[in-house]
Amino acid sequence: MSMTEQMTQDEQLVRTQVADLLAQLPAKTTKPIEFLGKQFDLGLAWVHFPLGCGGLGVSPKFQKIVNEEIGKAGGPSAYARNPIGYGMCGPTVVEWGSDAQKARYLRPLFTGEEIWCQLFSEPGSGSDFAGLSAKGVRDGDEWVVNGQKVWTTLAHLSKWGLLVVRTDPDAVKHAGLTALIVDMHAPGVEVRPLRQMTGEAEFNEVYFTDAKVPFSETLGSTG
Repeated sequence: MSMTEQMTQDEQLVRTQVADLLAQLPAKTTKPIEFLGKQFDLGLAWVHFPLGCGGLGVSPKFQKIVNEEIGKAGGPSAYARNPIGYGMCGPTVVEWGSDAQKARYLRPLFTGEEIWCQLFSEPGSGSDFAGLSAKGVRDGDEWVVNGQKVWTTLAHLSKWGLLVVRTDPDAVKHAGLTALIVDMHAPGVEVRPLRQMTGEAEFNEVYFTDAKVPFSETLGSTG
């Protein structure tokens, strides 16, 4: 099969799946969580993701077809419900997560049942990982985390956070780092909203004081 033929076949698959979704669930009247759950199950969450992970394994350019057709029908947007989760955390879990993590986190992330944030920036270093100081120390089957993050969008609404900590203090500055999936409501995790002039608090400071994260929630390899 030529590349052109494959692309044509993939486009037809996407269009068929979208038509099936809209035929089964009226976009305007179905509850968003139900609609988005079905969208995930049909591989239309991120079409370039693998089968079983909310995708069809086709080119990401076909996501535009999905978004346009659902938008025209008045359907919900996963990005609008969970922007950091959809744009950053979901792709990271697919790339580096275990099979168990993919099965546990991707669907409720996409439906917006579980909001995500990313915990990268720190007061003394911004987003420069070379200066990252939040620490994770291995203690048996857990990480014990201490440190502070800042400018964390939607932390006050999040169930889960994608956290980067320094786990090897002897490594060179850009090494020795590990990504963890952290429960934002766990003991030792404190979220403090940063109030803006409008009174809104989209951004937050997050403090970790002996917060325990299961080692099984390590995302990818340890630094």
